[in-house]
Amino acid sequence: MEMELKIDGEEISVNHFVEKIFAGIVGGAAQCLDDVEEDWKELKLIITR
Repeated sequence: MEMELKIDGEEISVNHFVEKIFAGIVGGAAQCLDDVEEDWKELKLIITR
């Protein structure tokens, strides 16, 4: 698993523990959606405020 986090274009380093937390929360939520296949390969999430 590999995760890239950028905020306002600046890459933020994250450790393995944070990668696992983000992947578990976001990946698990996305996988529950009806149109998402179980074997998805990449997920992109863009949050703008």
